[in-house]
Amino acid sequence: MLKNFTFLMILFAFCSVQFVVAKTASDVLGIRVGMSKKDADARLQNLGKLEKDERKQQQVWALTNDPRYSYLIVAFNKEFTEVRFITAKAKENGRKVRYSDVIDLKKAKQVGAVNNYKYVQEVPARGKNPGYVITARGQDSNYLTYFSIEKID
Repeated sequence: MLKNFTFLMILFAFCSVQFVVAKTASDVLGIRVGMSKKDADARLQNLGKLEKDERKQQQVWALTNDPRYSYLIVAFNKEFTEVRFITAKAKENGRKVRYSDVIDLKKAKQVGAVNNYKYVQEVPARGKNPGYVITARGQDSNYLTYFSIEKID
């Protein structure tokens, strides 16, 4: 009985930590700003199919098996060596993504109009991790249509 209680308490603590950590997204499906192009390409190959490569600065990927997102747009720096921007487009008939799943609504600024919700949060650099801005937007008050992570230079 005591072992079961201890296990449940550890499980609860782990889930609580996971919830807090996931509050502000630092990546989109494993793609993060500052990531090398080589590492991003390897991850993207597992996620979907390249649909468009725009002048070696931006790529559009159609996702094959994600229940939440249909496309990723990944933009690279001028040298084409690292990720500077990521945008995910929610699937119209997929699993809904709440704004609060990707952005801390208590820390974010809301800058939208009626039926046009937009939340913006700046996350400062930490150690080797660059600072970035998260933007989540949509027309529904609870669920996003797009969310982006952009590197702060």
